[in-house]
Amino acid sequence: MDYLYQMERPLVSVVMGTYNGEKYLAEQLDSILNQTYTPLELVISDDASVDGTRRVLQKYENNPLVRIFYQKKNLGLTKNFSFAALQAKGELIAFSDQDDIWMSNKIEKLVEQKDDYHLVYSNSVLVNETGGSMKKKLSDLKKMYTGNDSRGYILYSCVWGHSMMISKALLQKALPMPDAVNHDIWITYMAFQYGGIKYVDEVFTHYRRNIFSVSQTLPGQKPLLQKDTLYEAFKKKLQWIELMGQYERKEYQPFYRELHRLYAMKEKKYYVFSLFRFMLKHQQEIFRLSKKGLLSRAWEIFKQARGVRP
Repeated sequence: MDYLYQMERPLVSVVMGTYNGEKYLAEQLDSILNQTYTPLELVISDDASVDGTRRVLQKYENNPLVRIFYQKKNLGLTKNFSFAALQAKGELIAFSDQDDIWMSNKIEKLVEQKDDYHLVYSNSVLVNETGGSMKKKLSDLKKMYTGNDSRGYILYSCVWGHSMMISKALLQKALPMPDAVNHDIWITYMAFQYGGIKYVDEVFTHYRRNIFSVSQTLPGQKPLLQKDTLYEAFKKKLQWIELMGQYERKEYQPFYRELHRLYAMKEKKYYVFSLFRFMLKHQQEIFRLSKKGLLSRAWEIFKQARGVRP
């Protein structure tokens, strides 16, 4: 009976892109290969690393669960992940960073709680370089969300690539991925369009990051603080809003068209009062994934409406 149950379960492909990650790579590979879930495969694409990453990977080449591809030239993060994901044979796909540590039941639990969603994701605890807990979880930084309203995703992200598992069908809808957006940001956005995302409130990953590197003001983009980068940040965010509007469901297209029109006015005006009023009116939706209070929201809206004349 157990054998038949195992045979009925879908194959899960864990996809990893590596680049100059030799320091922590073996620990993460072992945590993936020690998952309680079967059937499972691990697909790795190395993006022309120049350190000892390839030496580490070569130790796993004879493992029947592992398939490794070595790129001859550097493709970049999104294209390398896209390549690796296209090699996946599984009905379900989980993305992995090269320097984290997975709990042994991560895949098992995500499969159990996926339901009919095309994307399910979980919580993570932040750890330092030595693996010690920083006593901070991703849920302490952002509001986690289950649903299909993408408007909260304009300024904030609650889904990190290492925490998600998606269906092969969602991946096919998300391809080709735009170069201007990180792969996990784009896949999550597309999941909003096809049934939404589901959050599992359990820690399944030790996420090796400095706390400030995961606090983002725009999905896939770190805060830009210097004056000479504000215009660049504006152009990227304007492009992101436009891209979201192009793929958005009919229900929210008027919202995105108006937001894009008002946001574009920042290039010509010192202050866009109409943008301030629009964002204030829709603050519940826009700040759905943020833990900001009312005063902090108002301040953020005030900053968003400031002009960025080049």
